[in-house]
Amino acid sequence: MISVSLAGNLLAVGIASQSLVPLRDVARLVEDPALKRGWLALMAAVVTCMALVAVKAFREAHRSLDADGAAQIVIHVVSGLFVVAIARLSRRTARNVVRLEGFEVQAFTDGLTGLGNRHMFVKRLDEETARAREAGTPLSLIVLDIDHFKQINDTYGHAVGDLVLQHVADRIAAATRNADTVCRIGGEEMVVIVPRIDPDQAAEMADALRAAIGAATVPVGDGRAVAATVSLGFATRRPEEGGGSLFDRADAALYAAKRGGRDRVALAA
Repeated sequence: MISVSLAGNLLAVGIASQSLVPLRDVARLVEDPALKRGWLALMAAVVTCMALVAVKAFREAHRSLDADGAAQIVIHVVSGLFVVAIARLSRRTARNVVRLEGFEVQAFTDGLTGLGNRHMFVKRLDEETARAREAGTPLSLIVLDIDHFKQINDTYGHAVGDLVLQHVADRIAAATRNADTVCRIGGEEMVVIVPRIDPDQAAEMADALRAAIGAATVPVGDGRAVAATVSLGFATRRPEEGGGSLFDRADAALYAAKRGGRDRVALAA
């Protein structure tokens, strides 16, 4: 007949084993490699403790249950319940975090182009302006607009207009750095926040964007292709200048580029 001591300790092991699936789920949900390794290590530690308790239980199965043995069983059972509760709460928390991150991505992403939206632009411009002010590093802004976009929509239809927007967005994303933030802030207008590089280099980036977009055509079916060019306004943050003023100057430069003939970069005053 199985002893009370063995049964109690095996019950504790069985309870603790209920934490393994939640811990595994948490390890799968987290994306950071260091965090993933941490959760897997915790899972391995739980398995090790379970094995030690089981081995000890079988070795001492022949002993009669005394007060100390009963206390140990209670501690093992309570510890198992505690680990299971923490593991399940961690899984629920991780799932909620992943869900919230999904909502945040939707809230800050333009559905058509995959770029950041206006909310993302305002948030990132505020953050980069504060960082530039504190660190004394350069911050530049490129505002661009697709030339004659209404004419493209009127001639080919809005579906083709959407393809042109996606084409321009893809070209910008391919030509910018990971540190840059690219957003579509409305209609055919897009912006690039360019932190921590020399203003002359940022201005060269703006002209490279103009050239890359204008050099490619957009296939629209039936062997047809649409060419698109962009006008760009460029501004670099002045000492103590806020993000709103920086955007206003870049936006004014954009309109100067359009008045000057389009398919060009204009520098802010």
